[in-house]
Amino acid sequence: MRAPRPGRATSRSGVRGASAGRGGRVPLWIPLGLAAAGAIWLGSSLERSVAAAGFATVDLCRARLEAPAGFRDPRWEQYLALHLASLPPVDATDHAAVRAVAREVGRLPFVAEVLEPRVLWPDGIEVPLRLREPAACVQAGADFLAVSSDGVVLPGRWSRPPLVGERFLPVIGPNDGRFDGVVGGERLAEPCDLDALAVALSMRASLSPEDFALTGPPLVDASRARQASVEEPGVRIQFGGRRTVHFGRAPGAGQPGELPTQLKWAHVQRALACLRPEGGARDWSLLDARWDDADIAWRASAEPDRTAEAPPVRR
Repeated sequence: MRAPRPGRATSRSGVRGASAGRGGRVPLWIPLGLAAAGAIWLGSSLERSVAAAGFATVDLCRARLEAPAGFRDPRWEQYLALHLASLPPVDATDHAAVRAVAREVGRLPFVAEVLEPRVLWPDGIEVPLRLREPAACVQAGADFLAVSSDGVVLPGRWSRPPLVGERFLPVIGPNDGRFDGVVGGERLAEPCDLDALAVALSMRASLSPEDFALTGPPLVDASRARQASVEEPGVRIQFGGRRTVHFGRAPGAGQPGELPTQLKWAHVQRALACLRPEGGARDWSLLDARWDDADIAWRASAEPDRTAEAPPVRR
């Protein structure tokens, strides 16, 4: 994050030590000590002069968010600018005030971590930071809000579940209106939502972009994940084309007898491969991925394929 004024001024100064005459030798530490003291005095004097002239004032109304790698919602720069614009100008020589600016940046919901700020003389501040990565989303009314991997709702509304890293953000279901009033900065706390988030993280790590092209935006309903049993399928994942996956417990549940998560996703990948022409273009409606040998309900070939459909959206 930078808020520089056009142009930068730098000043350089050198201190030359005098050589000793023939009458005696001067110990080396004396001229070095004088040079160091002179440099400290000169730097302090310049800092006071710059501050007195007003050149060290940082205008926080002109902020910029730079993210060379990873996901960045372009609207986040506007949120940053609006937040900092509410703060008074900062004296770049006031180190406590500079650190306070970094703390304010760290309060933004899409910022995961801020490091030590650096003054860009004469009138700028740079705050190294790490942005949160979206991992899922929730439906709020007719729109969708992204959720980070650590469960923080991120600002910025979408008309449909967005693609991030060529993979859809799974929707945390069951789309029952619980998130209608949610705003950026809130954190998921309900066990069923945390279970759904764990499924979403695992899904995005296990399935390829080509797999997601077949699933459409997935809907993850983990409201009964912790009641999973032989009769209760636990987590239900709904793909486009009216395809449902019974997934059992969420990743990390640690319950004995649960099929390893990667084996479940391997079942899902094989079932998705059947939809491709090279896989036989054979459609299915239900996959129970909880067992060593997955159960699958095939569709009759006359039924239409709706691969790209989104999961049901509450109206």
